[in-house]
Amino acid sequence: MPGAPNNPFFDSEPGGREVAPGPLALVQAFVNTREAERGLEALTAPGTLRRWLVERDILSGKENLREADVGRAREVREALRVLLVANNGRAVDPRAVQTLNRTAGRARLEIRFGADGGTLLEPVSDGADGALGRILAAVYAGMEQGTWQRLKVCRNEACRWAFYDRSKNRSGEWCSMAVCGNRKKIRTYRRRRGDREV
Repeated sequence: MPGAPNNPFFDSEPGGREVAPGPLALVQAFVNTREAERGLEALTAPGTLRRWLVERDILSGKENLREADVGRAREVREALRVLLVANNGRAVDPRAVQTLNRTAGRARLEIRFGADGGTLLEPVSDGADGALGRILAAVYAGMEQGTWQRLKVCRNEACRWAFYDRSKNRSGEWCSMAVCGNRKKIRTYRRRRGDREV
């Protein structure tokens, strides 16, 4: 599975975290193409989506993409974000599951056997559908490897940055304890203090 270069918004992960291992690095990079807190979007047009997919070797570069492909890519990204929120203790929205199932169907994902006899999930479709299918195949690979549950989204509603939880007990909740975790502590402290003063 191809690796993923640094995300488009930061030189390093918040809090100095390491990027997710193996195929999940691709999923993490894809989810982090939108930075909610500052309102930044990396997938702004067919050309930026094409460049992002080509840089990660999941699109050949010959295909022309359309605005509809950008819309589908963003929809898949946000559906994956919902699954990562679930990895941090929240419920899964059924609409996200429907989006991902529809995308898997368009990609025509199939099991393939590699030279070593192991199995891979790969898309039969090409173009944007095939590229999105490769991202879903990376999700599947992470699930098979037992690393998927560690890929989460920050609990800070304004942030929602995807991070890989390397804590022993998988209890990480924030992309950065020093930033988002600290903000939550301050809000909780102020709320409690305000309750006492009333």
